[in-house]
Amino acid sequence: MERTRNSGGVVAESGWTRRLHARGISAKQRIHLAAFLILLIAAPLLRAQDIEFEPHISEAEFTKFSRLLAQGIYATPVDPARARGLLGFDIGIAVTAVPVDTSASYWQLSTGDDFSVNDYVLVPRIVASKGLSKATISAMYSKVQSADIEMWGGALDVPLLSGGMLSPTLAIRGAYSTLQGSDVYDLKTYGAEIFLSKGFGPVTPYIAAGRMKLDASGTAPATSDTPVQHLHTDSSLNRYTVGVKISLLLPKIVIEATQAEERSYAAKISFGL
Repeated sequence: MERTRNSGGVVAESGWTRRLHARGISAKQRIHLAAFLILLIAAPLLRAQDIEFEPHISEAEFTKFSRLLAQGIYATPVDPARARGLLGFDIGIAVTAVPVDTSASYWQLSTGDDFSVNDYVLVPRIVASKGLSKATISAMYSKVQSADIEMWGGALDVPLLSGGMLSPTLAIRGAYSTLQGSDVYDLKTYGAEIFLSKGFGPVTPYIAAGRMKLDASGTAPATSDTPVQHLHTDSSLNRYTVGVKISLLLPKIVIEATQAEERSYAAKISFGL
């Protein structure tokens, strides 16, 4: 729910915030959460040599690997979908964590070096959102250090029903993302989701459902017995998300969980209006 403009609403929200500080997330806990997110950002990132397909990988194994990686790079702003005013903006850091089975053949045959962290693929990124009065546009970017791989994407939120004091917000989100820079792998994702959210003071829980599509191409090297193998998958999967946004005076914190190929988790810490 947008911040109430009249003085009574501001006082009420301030009261909510003070109670949240007193009973919920303390200043020390907010610092710990920020430090945790920064540590995730500093975790080992994907390098060009990390994706390397073995000659005998199957199309099914390539598809499983791609569906998991697509879930990680999907362009979620980690935020409930809504419209922001023209002066509204938000910028922060976010991390998506997708579980993988590092002992499975789909993983062993697709990775030159295991880039998972405790059996999770971590995809950190910078997220920036800008209000367009009747919509919100978001952009995400992650550049891998000492390598050519980069991940970027964007999303557009368009409200179908603007929330008020008693009514929820219903909005649709379209998203696109891509992973580029690998000589042997290209991945793109597209998606559309519908979001339902309702603010209660500084706390906004939300749910979403939608569908994402991925388009991935890979190359496995030739051997003495087999030619170069050109891999491709073009598949779709459903996405179901639950999350909560806590709009403190400084900063804003969002945590969400998504069920798609696997159950992934995302968190964001940001600043803005």
